[in-house]
Amino acid sequence: MQAALANNANLEEQLKQAIYQQEFEAIQAFLKDYQQQKNADPMVIAYAKAKSAFIQQDYQTAISIYRQMISQKPELNSIRMELAIVLFADKQDHVAKLQFEKVKSITDLPEIAYQKIDAYLEAINQRNDWQFYLNLSYLKTNNVANVSRQPQIENTGFIKNETMLPQKANGFTFNVDLAKDFNLFTSHYLSFRNETTGKIYWDNHRFDDVSNRVLLGYAYKKSDKTLRIQPFYDKRWFGNKSFHWSNGLQLSYDFSLSNQWKHQTVLLFEKRSFFDENLQAGNIKTFSNTLLWLPNPKQLFYVGGAISKENAREKQYGSTSKNIRLGWLQEYQCGISSQLSIAFTRRTFHDEAILASIIPLNKIRRDKIYNVNAKLWKRDWHLLGVTPKLSVVWKKQQSNLASLYAYTDKQITLLFEKSF
Repeated sequence: MQAALANNANLEEQLKQAIYQQEFEAIQAFLKDYQQQKNADPMVIAYAKAKSAFIQQDYQTAISIYRQMISQKPELNSIRMELAIVLFADKQDHVAKLQFEKVKSITDLPEIAYQKIDAYLEAINQRNDWQFYLNLSYLKTNNVANVSRQPQIENTGFIKNETMLPQKANGFTFNVDLAKDFNLFTSHYLSFRNETTGKIYWDNHRFDDVSNRVLLGYAYKKSDKTLRIQPFYDKRWFGNKSFHWSNGLQLSYDFSLSNQWKHQTVLLFEKRSFFDENLQAGNIKTFSNTLLWLPNPKQLFYVGGAISKENAREKQYGSTSKNIRLGWLQEYQCGISSQLSIAFTRRTFHDEAILASIIPLNKIRRDKIYNVNAKLWKRDWHLLGVTPKLSVVWKKQQSNLASLYAYTDKQITLLFEKSF
């Protein structure tokens, strides 16, 4: 009898050791034998099952078991701590914070336990804090309107006036993003985001171009997936005047295929209206997919594609675009990082082009657009959180209406980025 009890105690100790070390195979092996013991502790069995579920990222099962254990024995503070950790991993931040604070209220914990709790609470606060991103760069262009340099208009016999030819401009371009997810309960969030992009030319304000989009909606967040449903309002100013506004709906779904593979899908419907009468008013529907691969912490690759259909009041202004893109992010020795993105877009308009609704061009416009964007920076070069990056941008647009829409643009500049 004593030998059996000793064997049971030894087996229980081995199982607990495997649980503490989070060794899944060892837990399963010891648990199988331990469950057959007559004096097996149901709490130890439940703990082993919960930890196994946690290791396999089956957080719902782990949460359910831990809650049952606490309901039976509320004094199990170590299990309450385990529950808080799983809730944190499952992005149930509000209830995770509550459980951490309950454990922290205990007065006789080891100092290292309080430090661990504070680290989790700080992580929750940071994860739910405002997220801010800014980039700013100097902009110099010899073709601010992105038009062809050819003086004639196709084979019509008409010659362009000066406003239709390339113009120079100097200024700056900027992007500002502000976002926050407010945890409502469990994995449900109120999601807010404001995106502002713009180009300001101090010597040619006629081409100033600023857009602002506000998104406010619902987010469902788990450890391996995030769903967002966000209505939005968008306004664009061109030449310091209100140009057009849009409202619509954006749906996005991000999920992990594994620790190395991620997938992102975005659906967008936008209804566009103009402040002045404009035949380009209509709606835009976009579907985008991106696959990301992280083979190691120093590398990220992605491939993606999108299709967008724009329907306009006058058919010639509507178009269908198909896009494919590739990207690569790399960290090197000595703190050097680089980012490279390549994209190709084919755009086909829906009817024969009529310039200014007066001059028939007798062709349906078709464009091919090539984009290359490269960045290089040193990770430890920053001042007040602002990181300078060398940016090289190249864009080429080919068109079957080449005298109007074909152009090439090149930019080499210093980009300043800050995020917190």
